[in-house]
Amino acid sequence: MAKTKYNDPKLEEKLRDRKYYITDSNPEFLKDVERIGRTIAHMCFQCGTCTGSCPSAPRSSYRIRLFMRKAVMGLEDEALTDPDLWLCTTCYSCTDRCPRDIAPTDVIMAMRNLAARRDIIPRNFLKTTQLIYQTGHGVPNNDVNRAARRKLGLTEEPPTTHMYPEYIKGIRKIMDHYGLKERADRILAEGE
Repeated sequence: MAKTKYNDPKLEEKLRDRKYYITDSNPEFLKDVERIGRTIAHMCFQCGTCTGSCPSAPRSSYRIRLFMRKAVMGLEDEALTDPDLWLCTTCYSCTDRCPRDIAPTDVIMAMRNLAARRDIIPRNFLKTTQLIYQTGHGVPNNDVNRAARRKLGLTEEPPTTHMYPEYIKGIRKIMDHYGLKERADRILAEGE
């Protein structure tokens, strides 16, 4: 028997076979992320500039670099079910600073779209969808905010659908076209 590095030919065969490293890898995941995100995620060399630039990273467990790695490695289930996926504020700081001209923010948005296709959406996002449908706002105006606006010399209602409620009809039409409100209602009802 020939001497091998580990003295175990079967182990060496396993180590050469990538499937033993990543058992749940889906190579199509990266392709989907790049197609939807319209960016070159496969070019990421894990320098960490994205996470270092992220204003959410110091205040949360969110690490864009990890999501870039999950995309490149095809770790679809791990990426799409990670609640941190929804912590990105889409400020584009990572995209502005990426030395490879990748758009990590767009990678995150693509992953969110893929998660949403599987109905993996945080409840607070679904509730925000319902609020937008009702009021045109994810954070509707309230008495405390109205008082603060008066104190600042502003109108009680901001110049949005609060001041122009006739535009809520258009917002609802768009949301109805994509089935967003219906979907939010269904997913929230299933979770009760």
